[in-house]
Amino acid sequence: MRWILFVLALAGTSYALGHLFDSPPQAEAGTAVRMDVEDLVDAADRIVEARITGRRTLPDGRGGIVSEYQLDVHRTFLGSEQAPQTIRIPGGVLANGRGLMLPGMPRLSVGEEVLLFLNGQTDCMPTGLAQGKFRIMTDRSGLRRAMRASSQLELVQANGQTAGHAGVQSLAYAELSARIQAQVVDRHAREASASISSEGR
Repeated sequence: MRWILFVLALAGTSYALGHLFDSPPQAEAGTAVRMDVEDLVDAADRIVEARITGRRTLPDGRGGIVSEYQLDVHRTFLGSEQAPQTIRIPGGVLANGRGLMLPGMPRLSVGEEVLLFLNGQTDCMPTGLAQGKFRIMTDRSGLRRAMRASSQLELVQANGQTAGHAGVQSLAYAELSARIQAQVVDRHAREASASISSEGR
């Protein structure tokens, strides 16, 4: 099921993988299956909370372009625990102005503290596109909050019906982290049960 969700999430932007340009284009909207926090946990390979400490954009050797980010990982909810880490995500603009744009992808900036849901290990795609990135900030009252901005993302239900634009979402960090942890535990239990069932056949 998690791979079905991931494939559907990419379906609306797969055409953009070959959309190379020589000057910055106008922003376009991407399309992805609507995913709540629990769906993102079930679909992701890795979930990390980290500060982005570096970025560079380079050719991927296959005619495409990737942006490489250095992460100072503070917490790993799912996947291997190692810090710092480097991830590469399709898209970006080279020094010569040549670039690759994937509509619906999240923007990642050096210095941001983020919570990322990722598919893949080093070469990654954000799970659910822009839905897979929360920016962690502290509000004026001192409460940590997780903000998700994905206004350039058109959402659809799993059955293909339109669900509107993703917009901006704000959650208390404690609530978000608790939901992630609970779903990770539930996912591990389901995977263990499925493994035991398959071994007993």
